[in-house]
Amino acid sequence: MTLIECCQAPVVSVPPETPVYDVAGIMAEQNVGSVVVVEGKKPVGIVTDRDITVRVTAAGRDPKGIPVRAVMTADLLALPDSTGLYEALEAIRKKGVRRVPVTDEGGSLIGIITVDDVIRLLAVEMERIAAVIKSGSPNI
Repeated sequence: MTLIECCQAPVVSVPPETPVYDVAGIMAEQNVGSVVVVEGKKPVGIVTDRDITVRVTAAGRDPKGIPVRAVMTADLLALPDSTGLYEALEAIRKKGVRRVPVTDEGGSLIGIITVDDVIRLLAVEMERIAAVIKSGSPNI
């Protein structure tokens, strides 16, 4: 199974100059905990509700005067849609992230996958394998 088969799409995204205040409003409106920051269609960062809480609110900064670029995580792990599920899990583990933008072959954002999504999908795969083993069938 590859990421194109299991990523969430469409993904909420904003340009880097978007004020943090507006990003928080978009998160509330779309009921999401993260937004991918894109230049054109290419992901350049990600910002989470926790990033806004810690880097803006708790720091006493004005969210209307700060572009999301100033608080996003720019050291971004993005994976191509052809990446396999197990390969994605290993990359997520190595990088220590919970959310990963998924890109097409040209590097444009097409979706997002979370560590929770990967774990759920792996659990389904394990159940399928267990069922095959129980049935005694050699066809996995």
